[in-house]
Amino acid sequence: MTAVEHKLLGDLFLMTLISFFGLALPGYALVRLIWPESDWNLGGSVSTTVIRPIDLVLVAVYTAYFVASWKNLVEGLATADLKVLTAGSVMGGAVFILILAALAPAALFRRINLMEFFGLRWNRWKHIFWIGPCFVIGMMVVGVVMIQLGWQEWVKANYGGGSQRVVQMIRETQDMALLGAIVFSAVVVAPIAEEVIFRGFLYPVVKRYSEPWFAAIFTGCLFGVIHFNLMSFPLLALMGIVLVVLYEITGSLWVPIACHAAFNALQVGFMMLARLYEIPLAP
Repeated sequence: MTAVEHKLLGDLFLMTLISFFGLALPGYALVRLIWPESDWNLGGSVSTTVIRPIDLVLVAVYTAYFVASWKNLVEGLATADLKVLTAGSVMGGAVFILILAALAPAALFRRINLMEFFGLRWNRWKHIFWIGPCFVIGMMVVGVVMIQLGWQEWVKANYGGGSQRVVQMIRETQDMALLGAIVFSAVVVAPIAEEVIFRGFLYPVVKRYSEPWFAAIFTGCLFGVIHFNLMSFPLLALMGIVLVVLYEITGSLWVPIACHAAFNALQVGFMMLARLYEIPLAP
């Protein structure tokens, strides 16, 4: 990651945070003082009735973590030597992000049955077997369109950006334990942790204090920007919005988790094939 790309991502990150904390949160609060909240339609499958103002504190905690990750990126992961990374350090990071994600259900479990809140007893689970592939194919089509429109080349020419660090790690490491830890983290840990944080918690909280359309766009953009890669930002932001829509339609967090896992698995599969057959990867 170049300094220019890092700064631009920081600006996008700041604008995303300001849109909620600086504009939507006080703005919607003022509007609801004028027009009673009972007149606001916050319906949908994703409930907001158990959300309380105290939950904004946890939103701030997650935000602080994302900010710290961005500030440490250039000095940390962006310059890390692959020889320094170990399977243990990767799994340690996976455990940490799972603990971070667990803060959300921990904050809610005394107010509501978490199985019901997250829709984990979804009796139409078989639909995942067609929703997942359709989602992955749709994201692939968007990715191909972005390439054809020259997005990657434009980013590379103007900001010097490249692929996410995990792509390079999967391609270059000779440590099979490290490779296995990276794959496990990407395909299993990341989908669970990120969906609990973004769709399971941040989305209903932001929805409660704004409107569904704003909450979907905000959490989608935040999801895209916290991966700190300009090349993949539009695709991941759109992916975050689509996952919110799927969560609202189905009412089950299993759906975005499964779609996210399938998407990551496909990406990792392509990287493994490129590694196996020494196929040059796009920058």
